[in-house]
Amino acid sequence: MNKDFKAQTYIVDDCLEDTLTWLCHHRDSFDSFTYDAITQELVVHHANGMDIIRVGDYLNASYGILITAHNFAE
Repeated sequence: MNKDFKAQTYIVDDCLEDTLTWLCHHRDSFDSFTYDAITQELVVHHANGMDIIRVGDYLNASYGILITAHNFAE
């Protein structure tokens, strides 16, 4: 399945490379991100604070800021 990394929305899956690629295509919607290889935790810092990005999260860059919706079902 081909992913559209330029799309305004993205659902995080278990492929970190794809999530980072999508984020890099939407650099204007957040300030920075960090990844801790030991805990395998991706944190994105943006205008509304910071979010830990997990598999199943819905990311939206449509409004010029990164908006995340967490999938608590997992």
